[in-house]
Amino acid sequence: MEITNKYLRVAYTLYSHRDGECEEVEKTTREQPFAFLTGVGYTLDSFEENLKDLKKGEEFDFTIPFADAYGEYDPDHVQDFDREVFTIDGKFDSAHIYEGNVVEMMRADGSPILGTVKEVTPIKVVMDFNHPLAGCDLQFVGTVVEARPAKEAELKKFYDSLKASCSCGGGCSGCSGSCGDGGCSDGCCH
Repeated sequence: MEITNKYLRVAYTLYSHRDGECEEVEKTTREQPFAFLTGVGYTLDSFEENLKDLKKGEEFDFTIPFADAYGEYDPDHVQDFDREVFTIDGKFDSAHIYEGNVVEMMRADGSPILGTVKEVTPIKVVMDFNHPLAGCDLQFVGTVVEARPAKEAELKKFYDSLKASCSCGGGCSGCSGSCGDGGCSDGCCH
């Protein structure tokens, strides 16, 4: 069986561009590069597409338009909640609910979603469910530290870790038959 996935390690600086403003968002180094397998859905498709044919030592500088990254910022994804939603045993959860903190909440169907606390008032909490980089063009500038075909053991380890982290216990057998599109109802098992 021919392995088409690659194992890549890259050192880069990520810049976000929005409304003429440029901000450094993240930086990895040669000593602590970002490592990933291609073709498994771990990174943005457009990120992989720009890196997949590069070899060790090659430099890169590319920009991914927001439409191919995290999409447009949608003001409808900012929602107000009654403060009572964030109470535990009758007390407001100030340890987790404060401006700027990212918290996991549940959708109506029970699936998790991350949101950023935008504002806390005496009566409401404003949550932003847009990705923090929504509406931003993403510029990656860096170097390929390692590039090689992925080993079967690396792929197995990756897929095994996905199964272990699924709320359904891994694989469709743990979904109680709710796998309609090849994945679990919680969207984590494929």
